Amino acid sequence: MVNPYEPIRMLSDDHVEHVHRASLTLLHTTGMRVLHPPARRLLAEAGCVVDDLMVRFDPELVEEMVARAPSSFVLRARNPARDLTIGGRHVVFTSVGGPAFASDAERGRRPGSHAEQAEYLRVIQALDVIQQEGGGPFEAMDLAPETRHLDLCLSLIRLLDKNWQGIALGRDRAADCIDMAAIALGTDRDGLAAAPALLTIVNTNTPLTLDIPMAEGLIELAGAGKRCA
Repeated sequence: MVNPYEPIRMLSDDHVEHVHRASLTLLHTTGMRVLHPPARRLLAEAGCVVDDLMVRFDPELVEEMVARAPSSFVLRARNPARDLTIGGRHVVFTSVGGPAFASDAERGRRPGSHAEQAEYLRVIQALDVIQQEGGGPFEAMDLAPETRHLDLCLSLIRLLDKNWQGIALGRDRAADCIDMAAIALGTDRDGLAAAPALLTIVNTNTPLTLDIPMAEGLIELAGAGKRCA
């Protein structure tokens, strides 16, 4: 779906530039806490100033890295007709990611199960207006927490022919998502690096903190050549 209209401008170009410059100043003077030691080492090697847990970013470095991001890119789906273009004027409708509970009109709100995850994914597959699975439904509380992400990825692969978002919560979970996506698409990590299939959300914590699991997931995905947001 392509939006034929110009985006609504809530701020003037000058105001947008002011917000951007203020953000760069905040990253340069205050910085942010990075709790993962390997991530701090990588940032120091890239030219950041690291003082214990605090990392401060040179504005020119930030702008150089941001400039490398493509204006648009394609994410593969198991069904090539459902490949997605991200960026530009393309609009993508996704399902919600990471709700805490399962809920419906008949059974109310409750902890989710693996079987109910499958119900949720079948609804996503059936609704043509939903073009991408958005990052995992509620947790399957009837499965072991150490391996339930594997069951989720398997369900995503089996029940959807649409694109689905990966998991960045820790190195192992991110690595498993990458490898399972590659198997599902009949390729390997090099093939995914050349033709990406995973988009993953990496969240920071308030105030100005990147925690260990998110840093691990980000490093694993970046190392595999994926698009990260």
